[in-house]
Amino acid sequence: MSVDRMMQFVRIPPRMPDKRPAEQRRRDFGEIYAEFTDAGAAEQASRCEQCGVPYCQVHCPLHNNIPDWLYMTANGRLREAYEIASSTNTFPEICGRICPQDRLCEGNCVLEQSGHGTVTIGAIERYITETAFREGWVEPIRPPRELPFSVGIIGAGPGGLACAEALRRRGYRVHVYDRYDRVGGLLIYGIPNFKLDKAVVRRRE
Repeated sequence: MSVDRMMQFVRIPPRMPDKRPAEQRRRDFGEIYAEFTDAGAAEQASRCEQCGVPYCQVHCPLHNNIPDWLYMTANGRLREAYEIASSTNTFPEICGRICPQDRLCEGNCVLEQSGHGTVTIGAIERYITETAFREGWVEPIRPPRELPFSVGIIGAGPGGLACAEALRRRGYRVHVYDRYDRVGGLLIYGIPNFKLDKAVVRRRE
């Protein structure tokens, strides 16, 4: 990779994906922002400074490897970007939409602190995962070996589902129970569609 593919923050200003037109939004409860184009996501990812100490990652509760998947996105290596993003995050497509990036990764970006404007990390994370779903890269978990134990998890909210995935990766048979007819908990019943469309949660079922 040539060095000039990254650290473009002086030449390229920060930009979010386009908002859907107000005339369109007033007719539904859909998400406010459209998705990045391929070129738009690569351009914004190329603004990353690739810091020696990545404060975006330090201030991420999951310690996501953000500089690495920004690097991959800037270079068009999206499958690798998705594998990195999903290695530390059970639901990167959801965090890209509702995580408070302005107070965490984006708010602590070195470029934001220096006045150049943050890298639009959340929107790029959403773009990576939406691409992964379209391309069929998101697959059921196949543990290296099956264990002769099963685990019951009470509650199909984000915590229960994350726990279920972690246990399944280790080979346990997992059964998730919930009082409601849909899995997702807060993601389904507590967050409005204009921030997180229910279809984004339900496709994980």
